[in-house]
Amino acid sequence: MKINYLFFVFVICCSCNKPKQAYKVEGAISGAADSDSFVCYPIQDDRIIVNLDNNQKVSLFDYFSHIELIPLETNDDILIGYCEDLVPFQNRYYIFDRKRAVVQIFDQDGKFISLIDKRGQGPGEYTPNLTSIFLNPFTGNIDITDMGCIYSYDLTGKHVRTIPRSKDASGFYWNIIPLSDNLYVCFILLFNSLDAYKINYYDTKENKIIHKEYVEDEFLNNYAQVPTVPPFYEYNGKYYFYRLLDNQTYEVGMDSLRSAYTWDFGKYNYDAKNLNLPNDPNSITTLPYKIDIQGQNNRYVIAYIYLRDRARAYLIHDKSIDECKYIKHFTESVGFIPRKITNEYVLTWYEHGELENYITEDMLDENNRKKYHELLDAREEMNPIIVKYYFK
Repeated sequence: MKINYLFFVFVICCSCNKPKQAYKVEGAISGAADSDSFVCYPIQDDRIIVNLDNNQKVSLFDYFSHIELIPLETNDDILIGYCEDLVPFQNRYYIFDRKRAVVQIFDQDGKFISLIDKRGQGPGEYTPNLTSIFLNPFTGNIDITDMGCIYSYDLTGKHVRTIPRSKDASGFYWNIIPLSDNLYVCFILLFNSLDAYKINYYDTKENKIIHKEYVEDEFLNNYAQVPTVPPFYEYNGKYYFYRLLDNQTYEVGMDSLRSAYTWDFGKYNYDAKNLNLPNDPNSITTLPYKIDIQGQNNRYVIAYIYLRDRARAYLIHDKSIDECKYIKHFTESVGFIPRKITNEYVLTWYEHGELENYITEDMLDENNRKKYHELLDAREEMNPIIVKYYFK
């Protein structure tokens, strides 16, 4: 009888890909808020229906229980020029400072630990033209791109290897994700109109591109080449790729991109592959929506979008009930940038001088309210503040 029961549980767990069926996730993200975090809901019919004519009244606390502020240590020797990206890994935060072309490392409380600053022309050094960083889970190294090469360093900042750009790449590497020790998927900044593929699969062991795909509309090649945020996100051990003007989100397979789900805006849909826009960078503002940031966890898909009037809005899709809410303003009258989404929280960061645009004291508990007032009372500009919105 016990064997039959275990077999039944095994069958349920193996049926993850069946539509319209929630399933339990073994080894779910540690520290999840409650047991519901272990239930993984699929996107029904691989489609999210959005009604841009139905602006809904929503509070951030309809989804989140509390907010934590983590100020990053600041002094004359620890100044972040601009936080382009933040990678959490093993109770540390790795800050990609594009302006200073360095990676700064802080502990889980925001205390400074060390700095990776390898600018130069010698072995193991990189140019100031950095484009992205990534914590490689297969090697445990920090991978840094500078358009031409990939530089790998261990967690202490010691140089491990330099991977040159393959001669048959479509262009410069702008963002990368690793699929194995030696296989990277690269989002490309094009410089050769004869080779318009934006996604390159790069085998570093063979030093060659083994697959290319994803050709964009010519308008995007001219005016919207570089994403303001990385065009990849991770969920449940898989990576997903998306673009600003594409309704389709793709799963990054080991050999190619695969359709994952579609944002369906009904009458406002447009074809990202055939925009037919005037040859003018301002014409992009005439589109009804642009999907700037997106990600998901076991229950929600969250996106941050731009509208035709240059305003910003939010999409929060609850997979458990197959409902997507379109939100122009939260009832708290603050902004919200959902940069990284886990089952436990949304992680983001805000510049010190802009904190009041995103957080008010009424949104915080006593401990975080004290931090908030200390930040506002600071006479000098501080480093960015990491913010965690914990799901209910």
